[in-house]
Amino acid sequence: MAAALPFIGVAVSAVSAFGQIQAGRAQANGLAQQAAMAQVQARGEALKYREQGVDVLRNIVRTRATIRARAAAGGIDPFSGSADALSTFAMTEGARELYVTRENEIIAREGGSIQSSLLMQQSKSAYNGGIFGAIGTLGSAALSFSKIGGPPAGGAPAGGTK
Repeated sequence: MAAALPFIGVAVSAVSAFGQIQAGRAQANGLAQQAAMAQVQARGEALKYREQGVDVLRNIVRTRATIRARAAAGGIDPFSGSADALSTFAMTEGARELYVTRENEIIAREGGSIQSSLLMQQSKSAYNGGIFGAIGTLGSAALSFSKIGGPPAGGAPAGGTK
């Protein structure tokens, strides 16, 4: 029975090492899924900003058309003077708003990409941590087994003399 104890210890260590690998793999998979979700969320945010940009362009066209229609209805040349100045102002302000939405789109997309990249790095670290933990457990078990040794040489019973 006592001779089997070192082998039981090694077996327990092997099971522990396998568990460490599995835990590292599970954590890595979870982080990889979070990374994929971060990418999807970033794309969704970027699309929202793109839609805002389209709305800004529609608003520019609508505002300029309204200014020109009112000017023409009032007998004013819609392409000169204050009507043209109002139209140009609407275009300038709309362009500024459009640039902001485009920048927000880029920020959302790149922010998601960075977050995803960080999560993937954590995923790799978790996987490697499981592997290295398992190697450490097996190495420790091997060292302990080598210190304990095997049965005594020469066939003498343990604790006996020749």
